[in-house]
Amino acid sequence: MKFILNRLIYLLFVLFIAISGIFFLINKMPGDPAYGLAVSISQQRNMDINKALEIAHQMMGIDTGEPLFIRYVKFLNQFIRGNIGYSTYYQTTVNEIVAKSLPWTLLVVFISILISFIIGVYLGAFSAQKRGRAVDISISFVSSIIQAIPPFVLAVLILFVGAIKLRIIPLGGAYPVDMEPSLSMDFIISVIKHAIGPIVAISIPQIAVWTLAMRGNTPQIMEEDYIRFAMIRGVKDSTIARKYIRNNAILPLVASLAIAFGYMLGGNTLVESIFNYPGIGFYFGKAIALRDYGLLTGLFSLIVVGVIIATFLAEIIYSLIDPRVKVK
Repeated sequence: MKFILNRLIYLLFVLFIAISGIFFLINKMPGDPAYGLAVSISQQRNMDINKALEIAHQMMGIDTGEPLFIRYVKFLNQFIRGNIGYSTYYQTTVNEIVAKSLPWTLLVVFISILISFIIGVYLGAFSAQKRGRAVDISISFVSSIIQAIPPFVLAVLILFVGAIKLRIIPLGGAYPVDMEPSLSMDFIISVIKHAIGPIVAISIPQIAVWTLAMRGNTPQIMEEDYIRFAMIRGVKDSTIARKYIRNNAILPLVASLAIAFGYMLGGNTLVESIFNYPGIGFYFGKAIALRDYGLLTGLFSLIVVGVIIATFLAEIIYSLIDPRVKVK
């Protein structure tokens, strides 16, 4: 209990530093978030850009004369209350944008991690059992190459081949625009079809990552005394691989699994943008392109919170599943 309390205090401290850093970093970015709107107003009304900027600032609720520290205090006050920002472009709270986009991201991330973790663990364990053989070298070599391929490159290829050439997956979106969200089988199947592209683009590199991680952990486990003792006792190779090697080699990966989930919340910006998939990453990319500082700050803060919480959970989970780790 003391361990968990200490980690919670540390988590809150890290969260405060991270959130403060995000606020000052984004607010010190060059450019004016109202400039794009000002240009549009200037062209439509045929007026001076400076006058258009004043109008744009009023429309977007930006007070250029307010000190940065005052804005920081207001931001922290709102953040503590659960209000993570306001989007000047979409003219709504970031909470509302998160409420409608987070479920789509969680769907893709959860399925991608589940598929990639299961396949990667089995491939890595199988490769380690065949150490030095052609199959081991082939799996390690292919995984090393695939791991280096950015997910957005795969997303472009999948979109081109699957949606344009073969037409087996939709071009984009989370479901057809003419379909009302419901719990009907047709809607569920449509949602799955639209999620296939992002899921495959994210899963393939992750499979390679988990394969190499499992491959790296397994040889060390195979050199342990209890493995040799099991071999001397005549325990079947399949039993040794399943109960002794795989179960112990997978322990560090379970902790990494929670951390990977946190990072993937906002790590798929380009993938979701390419598939026009309305998740957190899609709106994060929009916020950067549109210089929507309120939306950018809110989503960035959400991602950081997700990563910090995931790291905390990983430490707790690892201490519970590994008997060699003593929680004091």
